[in-house]
Amino acid sequence: MKKIILDLDTGIDDALALAYVLGQEAELIGVTTTFGNVLVERATENTLDLLDLFGNETIPVFEGAAHPWGATKYRLSDLVLRVHGQNGLGNVALPRSKRKKELQTGSQFLIEAAKQYGQDLILVATGPMTNLAEAIQLEKAAIETIGRIVIMGGALTVPGNSTKFAEANIYNDPLAANYVLESGIPVTIVGLDVTLKTLISGAPIRAWKQSETFAGKVMAQMAEYYYTNEYENQDIGGAMHDPLAAAIALDPALATHLLPINLTVETAGVSAGRMIGTLPGLLETEKNAQVCLDIDSDTFISRFVQTVDQVIKQAE
Repeated sequence: MKKIILDLDTGIDDALALAYVLGQEAELIGVTTTFGNVLVERATENTLDLLDLFGNETIPVFEGAAHPWGATKYRLSDLVLRVHGQNGLGNVALPRSKRKKELQTGSQFLIEAAKQYGQDLILVATGPMTNLAEAIQLEKAAIETIGRIVIMGGALTVPGNSTKFAEANIYNDPLAANYVLESGIPVTIVGLDVTLKTLISGAPIRAWKQSETFAGKVMAQMAEYYYTNEYENQDIGGAMHDPLAAAIALDPALATHLLPINLTVETAGVSAGRMIGTLPGLLETEKNAQVCLDIDSDTFISRFVQTVDQVIKQAE
């Protein structure tokens, strides 16, 4: 069975990605947390609470980075508060977990897991790349052995969602993102180029709301808040950014067009967080990433809804 780590800044679509992975044929060996949609302490609390909600109280949670590289603190933006709410979960109150975070940091756990599982390990990072960058900085040789690294972040061919240049996860720590890319460790980028093709609303959420389980009602509340606020009440649905990255990590065939490319990130100025690609042959650059430019959206959405439905039904 595949071993997987989720690196989350646990907001609403992170919660949906977590539910998706728990319903797949994969062993979630741990979750690392970071700042982003919420402060890191809240990301840790949310993750523990969600794991308990889904009946997975034994999966460990490792708290990671509290702020971006080059900064001493992180402040939540008005946009993040609008999309994810004050607590990151659409202001839905979950029963508090009695569990505590692990003593190891997020980056320490990534290194330990890489040494233990190597090519059998999949890492999915759905927040800023700070934990991954720190792990590479500490022990690059260990991280190089990871079988697959999938990043939810970036916007290569479409505008950003934090600024007109930058997607949120990259914008929140452009220095760490650029460090990861310049390390040369191959990554798959699942960015706004494809996640905006995964809008859901309506029927799935109504079904969750009618569920007999508390988990179903909670997921419906969170998802409804998310799709209502992501695009300022346009009622077009919410993009499944993080679930798509997790799904492609577990089934790469969902990505129907992957572009091998050299990527860098602008680290300062008005375009900070902008992802820049150089095609092979234009300059003498090494390909360090493959960017997902198209997906089988129908298969993904169907599989996502079925999987979360099952996880909700099994939760007590």
